[in-house]
Amino acid sequence: MLITAQYGGPNNAIFTYLSFGSTITSLVLSILAIFVTVQSSSDLYKQFTRIDNATETIKNVSIQIDGTLAELKTAESNLQNTSKIISEQLDNIVEQIDDRFKTHMKETEDKISKQLEESFNSTTDVRTQDVKPDPKMTEMAKTYFLTKTSASGLLALYACSLSMEKNKTFELSNIFKENESYTFGFLIASLSSAIVLFTHDDKNNQITCQKTLFSSQELYSQIKERLTQQQLGRDYFDRLNTINVFFDISPLKMTIE
Repeated sequence: MLITAQYGGPNNAIFTYLSFGSTITSLVLSILAIFVTVQSSSDLYKQFTRIDNATETIKNVSIQIDGTLAELKTAESNLQNTSKIISEQLDNIVEQIDDRFKTHMKETEDKISKQLEESFNSTTDVRTQDVKPDPKMTEMAKTYFLTKTSASGLLALYACSLSMEKNKTFELSNIFKENESYTFGFLIASLSSAIVLFTHDDKNNQITCQKTLFSSQELYSQIKERLTQQQLGRDYFDRLNTINVFFDISPLKMTIE
């Protein structure tokens, strides 16, 4: 513009053209600006519409999730109540079974004890009628039984004979810890075979022996012989001394490898 004004002369129409061109250019740019503004507003409106739709969708999903969580909490509560009811029913069933088992065991023990008592009495009556048993055969049978029975069974018979001799009750879980089931089963088998006669207190799990075919000394000798010959181990040795201590007998002093 300065060059044109310098060399175009005072009557040159360059400034008029420039003014017209500037005006036209401003109008065009204004129109373009309006168009761009309208287009941007339209796009912005669409974005806001999409955001509103997404917000509404999130709100609906949130409501559904809240409902699902409430249903899950209700279901959890129902499951807990159902589990509690089932647990109580199972406990009642187990308790009833246990009571019935104990009742039947007690009845069986009483019947066996009664039959053995009658058997002992009848044996005594037969002996009084001049029927004399052969002592040699009796000793052979006793010796055979002692040598063939189990080591744990000898401990059970030993405790039973001490109970009879000292008139003292013993508790299975006390002196036969972790071996109560086998000991009680062995004593029941011995009761059925008329080797011992005892009563069992279900409430306290206690045994009281009234009769036995073996003296504690016979059994003690056989046990010590087993310890020497078979090397039964420290556990068996400790169980023997547990019985001795319970019945106020000096513990056996022996080194077990």
